[in-house]
Amino acid sequence: MRRAVKAAAVLVLSAVFITGSFLPGPAFLLRPESRQLDMAGGLGPAFAPAGIMTAWAAAGGMYGQEETGQSGAGREETRPEEFSLMDFDAEEIDAFLSRASNGRDPVSFRELMELLITGNFEQAASGAAKAVSDAFFSEIRSNTALMGQIIVLALAGAVFSSFSGIFGSGHVSETGFYVIYLCIMALLAATFFASIQVADEVTGSILEFMKALLPAYFLAVAMGGGAVTSSAVCGFTFAAVGLVQTVVCGLLLPLMRIYMPLVLAANLFKEDMISQLTELLKLLISWTMKTLFGIVVGFHLIQGLVLPQADALKNTAAMRLVELIPGIGAGAGTISQMVMGSGILIKNTAGAAAVAVLLFLAAVPVLKLLVLMALYYAAAAAMQPVCDKRLVSCMSQTAAGHGMLLKIVGYSLALFAVTIAVLCISTNAAYYAA
Repeated sequence: MRRAVKAAAVLVLSAVFITGSFLPGPAFLLRPESRQLDMAGGLGPAFAPAGIMTAWAAAGGMYGQEETGQSGAGREETRPEEFSLMDFDAEEIDAFLSRASNGRDPVSFRELMELLITGNFEQAASGAAKAVSDAFFSEIRSNTALMGQIIVLALAGAVFSSFSGIFGSGHVSETGFYVIYLCIMALLAATFFASIQVADEVTGSILEFMKALLPAYFLAVAMGGGAVTSSAVCGFTFAAVGLVQTVVCGLLLPLMRIYMPLVLAANLFKEDMISQLTELLKLLISWTMKTLFGIVVGFHLIQGLVLPQADALKNTAAMRLVELIPGIGAGAGTISQMVMGSGILIKNTAGAAAVAVLLFLAAVPVLKLLVLMALYYAAAAAMQPVCDKRLVSCMSQTAAGHGMLLKIVGYSLALFAVTIAVLCISTNAAYYAA
């Protein structure tokens, strides 16, 4: 009877192998210490249907000892175990976070996952909140002095404009105004180019983090029963990272280096000469980011409707076939469900930790740009009653330029955060269907 049951198990496994429903096998389903699993006298494919390997391990454990009559003498009992956080390879991610810490205590990705999986959100957010708070007050202190210098220069320009009648023909006052304006223009250009550098660095950090995250994350997706989704989406996501890096760092930020000097130079003249050109550049930058965001997120939304369902169908079919094995089918199906559930939990925890790290990487630079934008708008409001409208326009357009930098960084951040969220939610179908 026992030999007949085991023969039935072999037939069911063979039928599943022939159907082609292949998902990651022993290398993903078992811990390293239990991966040396003897499958039917050495017959073991590199990839096997999800749930089948666990069921076969259960069958071997239940029937192997009884056939030999010696517990542990004939063949060692192998028990499938659930995944743990140690199965998630975070070495590359931790190495990147260590480089990006800039002298501060580096964030451990696995420790962050442990805090999230235990529900300790306050401790996970406390360090980030302190860093953001320190950066906020530091930026206010460092940039308030700069705004004061610009306002003093603007008031000096207002004095030249107001007392132009004293100088006869007005050439002296006009020359004085242009000298003041050029000084303000130099200060604004220097600070804006520094802001572009901040945006470039934070965008580069986001892209480097995604390059370190994606290999381990897509392996976690496969561990959770989403092998089809992982293999199909991995290449596109890496291509999207390269595309964003090329578009943002190679096109949009260089365009911002052209846009701001044109805006500042346009206010030198009383006539409206290049406003259409600056408006064209502004629209080009804005619509490029929107189009890029729509393409990448739209692809992941569409694949989220199809590929995870294919994974769910294959996993469900394999597990239902395993449950047909007399005697051990129900237990093997339950074990397979537990293993897949632990893989799903690790995948979702890694996704949540990745989004948290993305927010942490972007928090301080975004805060710098936000503080500068607010200060420029406040300076323009303070200057408007007494200063020349060209100086006021110069300040307000510089503030708007910082707003454009914020949009570039924000779209880059949101693009990958939404991508991870869509992958986390859509690939859960493999578990729910089973």
